[in-house]
Amino acid sequence: MGYFPICCDTIISQKNGTVVMNTFTELIDKMFTLKQRKDRRFKVQDRVFVVFGPLLHKAKPIIDISMSGLSYLDGENQPTRSNGLNILANDFLYFDNKISFIPVWGSETVDLPDNSDRKNRCAVKFKRLSLGQKSKLKNFIRAHTMA
Repeated sequence: MGYFPICCDTIISQKNGTVVMNTFTELIDKMFTLKQRKDRRFKVQDRVFVVFGPLLHKAKPIIDISMSGLSYLDGENQPTRSNGLNILANDFLYFDNKISFIPVWGSETVDLPDNSDRKNRCAVKFKRLSLGQKSKLKNFIRAHTMA
């Protein structure tokens, strides 16, 4: 795809034989919209887990977290089905299975550094959080993530 400036504010791009005219600011907006996340992601400390449903033995290690979602490692091929999730750190449950979520993706396979089994990297997006949940999540991020 090539860009051909025709004046100081308009750019013509050619994609699949079709000529498209965009202003410079429209192109910049598209570039930044595609590459920026809404919320910054933070790497979590060791021994922080996401728990789906009431079964604590189904705890899965969290990779990173933000105010809008988290990613975790999962050895199962099926997406996790649950009405809510909880976060477990230092043997303490933070949200009592009250965070609703939407699975976002779970197809990337990750090789673990300790040469154990390969696992899938999965991600969830939090549904609407209450003010209390937002406050708890901010405190959790401050206490259990790496700066």
